[in-house]
Amino acid sequence: EARSHQTASFAVVVAIDFGTTSSGYAFSFSSDPEAIHMMRKWEGGDPGVANQKTPTSLLLTPEGAFHSFGYTARDYYHDLDPEEARDWLYFEKFKMKIHSTSDLTMKTELEAINGKKMAALQVFAHALHFFKQHAVQELQDQCPSLPEHDAIRWVITVPAIWKQPAKQFMREAAY
Repeated sequence: EARSHQTASFAVVVAIDFGTTSSGYAFSFSSDPEAIHMMRKWEGGDPGVANQKTPTSLLLTPEGAFHSFGYTARDYYHDLDPEEARDWLYFEKFKMKIHSTSDLTMKTELEAINGKKMAALQVFAHALHFFKQHAVQELQDQCPSLPEHDAIRWVITVPAIWKQPAKQFMREAAY
């Protein structure tokens, strides 16, 4: 079957797979949509193992500012002195809380390992912002002429079992 070639209004599509256990992204340039590029290998994890995804773990400073995501977050948090770690906000495998919360609203909170609560929308927004920065940096390294604005179409995976409120929640976090 011949495909009709339409001129895309974007140069690249970046798809973020925000997973329950691990997350990652891939991208494809509209000039060659069949060539799918996996994100760069993640640092961290088991020595000598190349990882296409990183754990869905987020670390925020005691003040609630973004610190790190993935292996970096996991390793930094676990290396903290236990006394100091009590003040940090560490979230892992938090995605399905959105699906399992029966009364999900934009004000729903998630509990960090230390018991402190934070708006779930903020937690997800921090994670998605991390992926955006990571992907944009990789794209700019590979294609320095890529325009900064309106060049990227973003796609975020959500489980088919999610109800509409959970899908809308993820959309709001992305915005």
